[in-house]
Amino acid sequence: MRFAKPFVVTLAGAAVLALPLSGAALADARQPQPAATAKAPQPTHSNPTVPQDQLAMGRDGVRAASLKVSVDPGRVRADGSYEVTIAAKGLRSGTAIVTSPEGKSYRVALSGGSATKTLTVPSKAKPGSETVTVKVGNKVTTAAFEVVGARKQQRDDHRHEAK
Repeated sequence: MRFAKPFVVTLAGAAVLALPLSGAALADARQPQPAATAKAPQPTHSNPTVPQDQLAMGRDGVRAASLKVSVDPGRVRADGSYEVTIAAKGLRSGTAIVTSPEGKSYRVALSGGSATKTLTVPSKAKPGSETVTVKVGNKVTTAAFEVVGARKQQRDDHRHEAK
């Protein structure tokens, strides 16, 4: 009997300690409690250290500006090259994405708000109107040009004549 009392006290003490740790003492089956949530502070645009020209720019650094694209020459032979000229007014630097009529995309670095990219019309391109698409930030614009047939190869029979 002299071991029974310390044994019972030890078991009761362990149960008292284990019950709050098991979570059963805190459970309320009728109504679950909402979990605490924390919200990140939202940025404000009233920061006096940010210049007004940066506040006018969007998330990707593109100001509400104009984007112009042109293709030179306006008529290109199949297997010929043409130059895409990009002018992004209100933007000093950044990247433009030029998409050819065939669907190939090229990244072009803007310098001083402008850039050029030389592309080639495939040799098997059919005559007709084609369009180049340029995207700078959230602005997208296009430029059209005309593809004309490839030069017909001239026969060079006089070189192969027997002498």
